[in-house]
Amino acid sequence: MLNLFQHLPLYSLGIHSHPLFDFYMRQLLKTNFQLLVLSAIIFQACNEPQKLNTRTQLVEAKATDFFKTFADRKDWEKLCSFYREDMQFQDITLQLQLDSLWKFKRFYNWDGEGGNFKKLTTDQEHLTIYSLVANDSMAVARGRVNPFYYYDQLIDAAWGMEFTIWLYFDEHLKISKQIDWMEYDPVALQNVLDRVEKNGHEAIPDWLDLSR
Repeated sequence: MLNLFQHLPLYSLGIHSHPLFDFYMRQLLKTNFQLLVLSAIIFQACNEPQKLNTRTQLVEAKATDFFKTFADRKDWEKLCSFYREDMQFQDITLQLQLDSLWKFKRFYNWDGEGGNFKKLTTDQEHLTIYSLVANDSMAVARGRVNPFYYYDQLIDAAWGMEFTIWLYFDEHLKISKQIDWMEYDPVALQNVLDRVEKNGHEAIPDWLDLSR
């Protein structure tokens, strides 16, 4: 486009002047055009990080809301609303992989527990989050599960109950994939080893009903 100015007579702009003046004016137009293009490039470059940060902030805000809902452990429908129907789920320790939301619901099963799950106090948070980091498509949280009663048995393991959870978000900020790395008690770990040895690591645990 700069070559256009090399052959642009100033009389076409309504200006009649000396050829030397024409030359300087063409150079000035070239310079102004170059500055305009450079300004546009700089403006675009400066705005790219802002777009990235905005998306990252949206992912972080969505993940924060998710873990708050998880920690409250009261609104099962809201928790499920964070996910896509075709979400992928993986529990590393349990060697468990699920490929849909309805299977994930069977695994977490908040709505099927009745009154068998109880916090130590009504205002207790089920999770404590130590750290949460995010980028424009993923969030990772590290924390621990707080003590609770399950079928009147106090679950307060000295071995920690710590976890790291990865959440992957699609373009609509729905969770498309979740990976859990949880600490389980020795009995649960032994059951996993027995299941894998007997049926292979892809086998679904006997206690998880995925029939429809």
